[in-house]
Amino acid sequence: MTVTDLRDRLAGLTEQEADLLEEKLRAKLWTKRWNAWTPYPWQVPPDEIPTMGWWLQLGGRGTGKTDGCARYMVNHVNGPACDPRLRGGHRMAIVAPTQGDAVEACVNGPSGLRTHDPRVVLRTTAGGTFARWPNGAEAKLFGAHSPDDIERLRAGGNRCLVWMEEVAAQRRLKEAITHSEMGLRIGPNPHYIGSTTPKPRTEIIELTHRADVIRTQGRTRDAIHLPQDMRDFLVQKYTGTRMEAQELDGILLADIEGAMWSRGNLDTTRVGAAPPMTRVVVAMDPAATSGDESDEMGIIVAGLGQAYIPDLNGTSRRHGYGLDDLSGRMPPIEAARRAIKAYHHHRADAIVAEVNNGGDWIGTVIRQIDPTVNYRTVHASRGKLTRAEPVSALSEQHALHIVGSLPELEEQLVTWVPGDASPDRLDAWVWAITELMLAPAGNTAAVV
Repeated sequence: MTVTDLRDRLAGLTEQEADLLEEKLRAKLWTKRWNAWTPYPWQVPPDEIPTMGWWLQLGGRGTGKTDGCARYMVNHVNGPACDPRLRGGHRMAIVAPTQGDAVEACVNGPSGLRTHDPRVVLRTTAGGTFARWPNGAEAKLFGAHSPDDIERLRAGGNRCLVWMEEVAAQRRLKEAITHSEMGLRIGPNPHYIGSTTPKPRTEIIELTHRADVIRTQGRTRDAIHLPQDMRDFLVQKYTGTRMEAQELDGILLADIEGAMWSRGNLDTTRVGAAPPMTRVVVAMDPAATSGDESDEMGIIVAGLGQAYIPDLNGTSRRHGYGLDDLSGRMPPIEAARRAIKAYHHHRADAIVAEVNNGGDWIGTVIRQIDPTVNYRTVHASRGKLTRAEPVSALSEQHALHIVGSLPELEEQLVTWVPGDASPDRLDAWVWAITELMLAPAGNTAAVV
């Protein structure tokens, strides 16, 4: 049949015949696209997930955790209606570290919903941001970073399925689980799916011990769809380190032998809210040079409580509190702006920055942006172990507390072993507590 013959036949179709042909072609294209995806074994969901239970994908870098959850949600939408009274039959939620992460990773990204179902559209209304299907099914997008995020989740409505993306990276994970559970009540089998690189957070450990949480686990080495060059890079980066099991093999690490902080200690001393403070500092461990964006810049906000409270030894003293972690990889100007914003938001007394190894640039940038900031420098006169030991001792005496959850800082604390290069969040935490509690008490052996 020639092209001309085909055009003539199509032109001769009635409107009903043309609609039927279009419907069949769409269905055929959908089937071809759907069947083109080849899952890894760990991306295959269990046959049944218990009501209010979880399917939790633990995986190393590049193992397609997001991809597996996006596929599951699209399949859920195209399955039986959880509530036939609802348009589309489904009301779902996606909770990510931030709402922007939910948009970029879970909807628009190369492993997101739209890759599996291009019909998905993103809509932002007065009621929030939604991923929507043509049949009316929808998934509302939430973050779990700020108190406002949790308030939105608290009032987020009822759902039949909740996808928790990068579970271990969610700042307010405990609250996110609590409030999403309250709304997980549509249909006969409401449940969770979760995707994460495992990190030794209390909530993750508790999930893995639950009988209604079904786990699958993927290794970077087995992720054959990931380009070989990328796999080689990741293997080279982590092989031989203490993070190899977590970052490559998706294994949930317990406390590491030799680490100066323990998960149990952080949980025992954790507080839900900050008490009145007598002093607050923003501590910075900047990259070595002003042009270096490859290294993480540590920015930690910490405070000294007003009240005198006995520590574990019975000594009455003021306690220290970790208030916020604003660290990350960013241009120098952004690091300075972020520290200045935190300085004003927390009504801090000073920004304190380490200036060893060429870090003097940070003071110049800060003073150019806001000359009113009280800025001072510290120089490391002793090694990292010497600086960290007295701060670790305060933790062991229950005189230090994390307010809420600071997962990235906590991970660095419980995984760092003396002798390894100390990460920047940990360094900034040490500088903050030294400034607030050790230097005023005369312990200046590690700083000048």
